[in-house]
Amino acid sequence: MKVWMPLIAALFAFAPSLHAQEKLVVRGYSADQTRHAVEDIVQPANGRQIARWDQTVCSQFIGFPAGVEEQFQAHLEERFAKYGVRLQAHCRIPRLFILATVHEDDLISHILDRDPYLMQGVDTSPVFADNIRLPSPRVTKALRDNYPVRWFADVGIEDSDHTPMHVIPTLMGPTYVQEPLTTSFLGSRTVETIKYMAVTIDLSRMDGVSWPSLYEYVSMIALTNPALKDYDTTESVLGSFVQKKQPQQGNFSMTDLDDAIVHQVYSLDPAEDGRSETQKITMDVTASLHH
Repeated sequence: MKVWMPLIAALFAFAPSLHAQEKLVVRGYSADQTRHAVEDIVQPANGRQIARWDQTVCSQFIGFPAGVEEQFQAHLEERFAKYGVRLQAHCRIPRLFILATVHEDDLISHILDRDPYLMQGVDTSPVFADNIRLPSPRVTKALRDNYPVRWFADVGIEDSDHTPMHVIPTLMGPTYVQEPLTTSFLGSRTVETIKYMAVTIDLSRMDGVSWPSLYEYVSMIALTNPALKDYDTTESVLGSFVQKKQPQQGNFSMTDLDDAIVHQVYSLDPAEDGRSETQKITMDVTASLHH
């Protein structure tokens, strides 16, 4: 946090079965469309797992109009609690930063200049090499794109059995003898947790947008850490509130699909292999919405 906390201080300046030919449809969406939507939202990188929060999340808001911060905080607390995650404010170490600005491009450039790792590696074990890699070019490119809401997270890989690190002391500091296996014949031996997350919101593009809709959109982002991109389904708040990089006027909320996805993410074994867990979530969510 040595790099990130001074950066945050600087940001205050920016202020059952069917026949094959029969397809059950819910609210205009077929089971195939629902499967596609779930797979579009839940997509861990190849060889990675689905990350989620595993401890109390402390939030910090910066740059919001008077009264909005309290409403936003209360809304997120209620949403997080629904899935068994505790969210609170005024902690010693914030983990979820929600930043409002009217100069989002400048803010993102400032963040990337000050911390090109985007917090990656903070409070994570260096015994896993992926914990201390620079973000992929896809991530930084999306952050520089013209989205009205942008986000990134520090995701840490940890040993699911809490096995001590394999290290030996040297004159140059601790040396890691080997990186623990991430899998074995018994399955995955690691979990991935969201350590820190930052969400930036361009208030200059929110004219006519309802605050509750924004709260719901950010709730889905903060709970699942989806990829920053355009989503082509209005079956999720991710694709209905923002369309073609434009926030939409109207009343939007996390949908039945969103609720089912988040419920599954926080109900399943976090040590599950990413591909297997994605398949399980897709099948369970589709079955719950098309029965």
